[in-house]
Amino acid sequence: MFRALFSRSEVRLFFTISVLFFICIHSIDAFLAPMLISEGMQPEIVGIIMGASGLATLFVRFPIGILSDVVKSRKIFIQFSLLLPLVTWPIAYLEPNAVTLYLAKAADGFTAATWVLYNILFIRYFDRKDAPAAVALLALAGPLGVFLGNCIGGALIHFIDKSIGYFVSSAAALLALILTTRIKEFHDAAQAPTLKACMTSARRQLGDSSVWLIGLLATIVILVPFATRDTLTPIYAQQLGAKAGILTLLSNIHLVFYALAIALCSSVFYKRLGLVNTALVGIVLQVISSIGIPFTANLYVIYFLQAIAGFSFGMAFAVFMSLSVVNTVEDEQSTRMGLFQTIYSCGMFVGPVLMGLMLQHINLSSGYYLIGALSVVAALMTPMAARSVYQRQVKKPAVQNEHAHLTPVQDYVKKA
Repeated sequence: MFRALFSRSEVRLFFTISVLFFICIHSIDAFLAPMLISEGMQPEIVGIIMGASGLATLFVRFPIGILSDVVKSRKIFIQFSLLLPLVTWPIAYLEPNAVTLYLAKAADGFTAATWVLYNILFIRYFDRKDAPAAVALLALAGPLGVFLGNCIGGALIHFIDKSIGYFVSSAAALLALILTTRIKEFHDAAQAPTLKACMTSARRQLGDSSVWLIGLLATIVILVPFATRDTLTPIYAQQLGAKAGILTLLSNIHLVFYALAIALCSSVFYKRLGLVNTALVGIVLQVISSIGIPFTANLYVIYFLQAIAGFSFGMAFAVFMSLSVVNTVEDEQSTRMGLFQTIYSCGMFVGPVLMGLMLQHINLSSGYYLIGALSVVAALMTPMAARSVYQRQVKKPAVQNEHAHLTPVQDYVKKA
């Protein structure tokens, strides 16, 4: 699979576009909250701005998945989404205020909502049997893109001007948009489903309680990094004297260990621990990393806790991503994944907003303690979520061999 990345030009092109996509939507995240706080903006307003991307994603991700199935053209949605940050971030640079910054972050959220379309397009370059490996290959674009975005943004902010970081998103969007004109979009020979058929499928997914339960747990888990890594921790580090370079390092430490945990889940943790125990270990580590930060003013200890936070997030979130599509018929996987991603987008919005309110009306430490308490609730609910998935498997229509079509992930669920 990695050989395809380096030997096939169309695969390299799409992977490059995907890296630019993540640079576009995340390059400013590590610096924006402390930057706005230092300029005198109220913490609750900063929280609302930081949560704007999650709110936009929440409202548009599921409809985009349905409409793209009807239109049978994903490329046009990707191209339109890249136009938004290309326009909004220069406006925020020229007229920096709460409204323009909120719109720019909302544009990032709309763009982020199209990620599921990238996966669907990318797997068309490979045989059907190679689709899981193709998705795993494309997933590497996430850590790589955010890492590069942090480094480029941090360098520009440190050596030139803090507001110049706004243009990293626009530049990445422009490059990605230009490159998308070279994408070859493969269309299925089968007729596209009607809007009525897609809506019927969507209603069926909306009525599946197991998806909502797993989505709720994923919401709590993803709330943690958006509330801490992107909001509280940069602000706290800046209070301790950290500059742009330190903020870049903090974000990248979380990113590197998150990627490491994702890589180890399917090959090590799922096999040795099972899905439930993998999630539980991850959530417990999230609790430790969250409540530990306000007890120290040592940046090296914060680095260590940030590494634990990234690793634990990777462990827990990978499990819920896996559970979301377990034993789902192929025709409904994208719809179910779209619904699942829509649900957990609540955490991307609620996390920063909630932390802004806590910071404004109580103190910084209270935000970390609340995150720890929510994580404990998630740990208690995780076994229930696994049981709901198992019950969904039992209700699945009979096949010639009950286990014939189980994926490795589904095997792990049965073991769990």
